[in-house]
Amino acid sequence: MRVPAEIVYGTYIASYPFGTETITLNRDGTFVQSVAIKQEQPLTVHGTWDFDPKNSRANFYGTIVVTDGFDHLRNDWRTVTTGIVSLDVERHWFRVEMGSAATYPYIKQ
Repeated sequence: MRVPAEIVYGTYIASYPFGTETITLNRDGTFVQSVAIKQEQPLTVHGTWDFDPKNSRANFYGTIVVTDGFDHLRNDWRTVTTGIVSLDVERHWFRVEMGSAATYPYIKQ
């Protein structure tokens, strides 16, 4: 189900067995991503994002990719991705999720 752009803005949290990730999507096209991994120093990065309303996707530029393709913490999780990272945005009943098909989706707070 497509999500209107007006409800995409805000803060999302993904909870992993090894830590948490918070992404705040600002109306000015910037985001703040904070990653807190157990037993490690937290890391915060800033980047830009846009929303494709036709496909209901949030596109991120300058983000950290925390998990590998098997739901484990990436060895290089502190590396900022220079390319685009795109996540679906869906409404599930009364909540909004990004990456809803993932084991650990981002839930809007």
